[in-house]
Amino acid sequence: MRIISMCLTILEASQFELMAVRLTSVNILKGTATNGSMEPVDVISVIHKDHANLAELLNAVERQLAAFERGERPDYDIIQGALDYCLNYPGLYHHPMEDLIMRKLRVRDPVAADAVGDLEADHQALNGETRRFAAVVDDILQEVEVPRETFETTARSFIEHYRAHMEKEEKVFLPAAAKVLSVNDMAEVEVEMGRRVDPLFEHGDSDGARFEALRKNLMDWSREAP
Repeated sequence: MRIISMCLTILEASQFELMAVRLTSVNILKGTATNGSMEPVDVISVIHKDHANLAELLNAVERQLAAFERGERPDYDIIQGALDYCLNYPGLYHHPMEDLIMRKLRVRDPVAADAVGDLEADHQALNGETRRFAAVVDDILQEVEVPRETFETTARSFIEHYRAHMEKEEKVFLPAAAKVLSVNDMAEVEVEMGRRVDPLFEHGDSDGARFEALRKNLMDWSREAP
């Protein structure tokens, strides 16, 4: 009887450990591994939200460009804040997350991935556009003489390339990823990337203060818009 009792105890312990492993796996899929919440973390939805925020940001830069083209002095602090944001949050979190999803898509469905193209190269090109525009703005703020055409061309190129890139992702890349990739694939992306607070649109971290002028501009425009 003692032997039987011991065997039952061992069996119950093994079942308990197996249940714990299963629960851990479920929690990872729900996003509890990184965000501490029982709510699922949908990385595709995160990217959609980032794109909506970036579209709003590009509109803010375009308003400053329009002021420049009317012969007014644009708010270079707003432009500089937008470029600083693009080099930080999208450059260090948003784009690397998309690159990771793209690598998984290439394994799961090479044909769909080929239709998207070289996303990492696109991101590097966007980074170059952003840095070129930032360098022009820095020169202006340092009172270096910059031809009007240089500012206009660089600003317009930055805006148009960003918009075209996001449009391709929304129409081709994200629908393919949502269709092909599994819940496990997405959970692995979320676990590997973690969850970084957006310093402009969520501003829950110490970096939020440096985007205060840009945030105020976006809020003011939102209130004034019909």
